Amino acid sequence: MNNWSVGYEAIRTYVRFAFWLSHKRVVVTGRNNIPNGKPIIFAANHQNALMDPLAISCTNSLQSLWLARADIFKSKAARSFLKYIKMLPVYRIRDGKDNLSNNEQIFGQVIQLLEDKQSVALFPEAAHSGKRQMLPHRKAIPRIALDAEAKNNFALGLQIVPVGINYSHYWQFSRTLIVHYGEPIEVDRYKNAWNENPQKAMLSLRDEIHDKIIPLTIQINSQTFYQEYEDLRQLAGETYSKTKHFDKDNTLNRFYAEQELIARIELLENTQPEQFGRIIDETRKYFQKIKENHLTDEQIGKAGKAKWARLFVQITAGIITLPVFVLGFVFNAIPFFIPREIFLKKVKDTAFMSTFNFVAGLVLFPVFYLIGVSLIFALTGSSVISIVSFILMPFAGKLAFSLLQFYKNILKCLITKGFNNNQIKQLTQQRDEVIRSVLKATS
Repeated sequence: MNNWSVGYEAIRTYVRFAFWLSHKRVVVTGRNNIPNGKPIIFAANHQNALMDPLAISCTNSLQSLWLARADIFKSKAARSFLKYIKMLPVYRIRDGKDNLSNNEQIFGQVIQLLEDKQSVALFPEAAHSGKRQMLPHRKAIPRIALDAEAKNNFALGLQIVPVGINYSHYWQFSRTLIVHYGEPIEVDRYKNAWNENPQKAMLSLRDEIHDKIIPLTIQINSQTFYQEYEDLRQLAGETYSKTKHFDKDNTLNRFYAEQELIARIELLENTQPEQFGRIIDETRKYFQKIKENHLTDEQIGKAGKAKWARLFVQITAGIITLPVFVLGFVFNAIPFFIPREIFLKKVKDTAFMSTFNFVAGLVLFPVFYLIGVSLIFALTGSSVISIVSFILMPFAGKLAFSLLQFYKNILKCLITKGFNNNQIKQLTQQRDEVIRSVLKATS
């Protein structure tokens, strides 16, 4: 498990390609913070089931060992495959007290890997939340890290790299993903603390890991007003980002702007509760109103910008690109919609939705591409045309999805234009007033 694996790399190359296809954009910062030639533990926030480890595995070159919840290792086939892709189980109290002792052997294997200057990754929260809100950290990472260093007289050079994983949406296809690799924590700094009080040293390291991950994520601390904070982030984030310049990259600029916006709203809540309460009330009324009219904030936002001349240009572009869309849609629609419309109803935890769709797609798309290629070969008798078609199918699918979103936006604008112009105008004004209130209160 501590050797570089050709098979693992082949699987990862395929998954990376699928990852690129399924995301609108993947932005990575801080790769230079990953040390060379030293043992590493990646410590990341956990919000989106299997997509989180894939976000890390697909954005750096290391073949890291992952520690994962033990219940996914139940079947013999699963255990064999998961071990092949460098995953080991960690047992929690919910897996039974008798199984907790198995962690000693697992942690021993992990320490051996670290001594061989390999990399390990796990989530300090030990569970996913499905929110922009980290759960309390557990002691697994500090325990492994400090045990490994203590065993080597704090001369191992172990580094803990904090990672922030941020999604524009948790389960929608073609979302934006930002992965931040933070500055590493040098574990040997805890030598004196460990010698004085090992338990206190573990708690201090646990807290430092938490504090180093926070700046790499969008953290909404409020329990009472979590949804309102999230609504305000989506509502005012884009406009707020246009008043700031944190980064030349628009995606990163908006991320940092939203971080600041959340922090300023939190400050408003703590220092001016009456003004904060009025903004929360305005936000709730606006979202309740669009819900009553069976509309979305996205539709209202687009309707406010939509002009008939612009719509005419978009409709013309839609007609011109329709043949390209049809070609991509024909070969990709069935494997795309099967997991979403048939199987997804069995997924109870929404945090697993994107994981289920992604894993199902890894299997379904190649199968349907091969069926499509077989039909093309039967019709043309040309192996060249068949091979070229097979290569182009996934790219055509990604383009078709983008065009589908483009067509939907045109349709939404047409619907809202013809829905009830006075009603749309009132909702647009209401939306603009909320944004103005937020920007004024946080300036």
